[in-house]
Amino acid sequence: SSDRDSTLTINEAKYTFKFENLDGSNNVIRYSIDGVEGVSPLDEGKISISSIPGKHVFQFFYTTYHAEVYTDSLEIKPGYHSIYEIRLDRVEEMIEVDKPVIYLYPEVKTDVEVKLDIAGTPTFYYPAYADSWKFTAMPSGDLIFGENTYNYLFWESSQPISFTPSERTNGFNVKGSEAVSFLEDKLNAFGFNSKEKADFITFWGPQLAQNEFNFVRFEYGEECCNKYAKLIISPEPTTINRVYMSWMKIDVEIPLEEQVILPLPRNGFNVLEWGGFEVKNNAPKNTDAVK
Repeated sequence: SSDRDSTLTINEAKYTFKFENLDGSNNVIRYSIDGVEGVSPLDEGKISISSIPGKHVFQFFYTTYHAEVYTDSLEIKPGYHSIYEIRLDRVEEMIEVDKPVIYLYPEVKTDVEVKLDIAGTPTFYYPAYADSWKFTAMPSGDLIFGENTYNYLFWESSQPISFTPSERTNGFNVKGSEAVSFLEDKLNAFGFNSKEKADFITFWGPQLAQNEFNFVRFEYGEECCNKYAKLIISPEPTTINRVYMSWMKIDVEIPLEEQVILPLPRNGFNVLEWGGFEVKNNAPKNTDAVK
């Protein structure tokens, strides 16, 4: 709508934008008017911007998990107040959960069945998976499938992922040149054994090393990683440890609070799973959300 506003002079005009689909993860809107940036707090889901009369182009940004909105020229008359509704669509980024591998260490030779309830679309298993894996696990970590022996179980999947803003401020700034020493330090803190560390670092180290800076964050604990896949293991292990590393290339180091890494319990029949994924900040722009 657009109506005359008696509080405005002939040289003034005002826009009000009402936003749909807000999820409460941010209490401000970043915007630009004709390329000049600004920030405005949200007041019951809306903001108001004063301008001179004429045509103006706007851009709106809520969070990295929502599509940016661009407008065409929005014309406003002298002394008028125009109101627009803006739809802020949430963007679910599809990521590849890379190389989750599962190590099993029973106290004695044990026949084991492992089932996965994957949140996304499975893309690869090794060894072959048909409803479950059934094998004999040895205290050494060897997994015996008939005549074949494996070091771990392997799976990958494609699934949607999104992070809260607080998760982007809790983690580590890691220089590519220091990636290996960083991973060695954190995996030692978790209590990985030498083989587990070698498997982890040879997979993730080269990917981090190719960037000048990386943002790295760990999730660990059985419950927090159930959002990627649930593990159902019979007989039930004494301890199940799951460690997922998310990372993204960054241009400069970002302000954050460093995570505290605590040792993982490795008691009795213990299981360790690790995996991870790269997060790319590539939310699309939405030019069809203004009315």
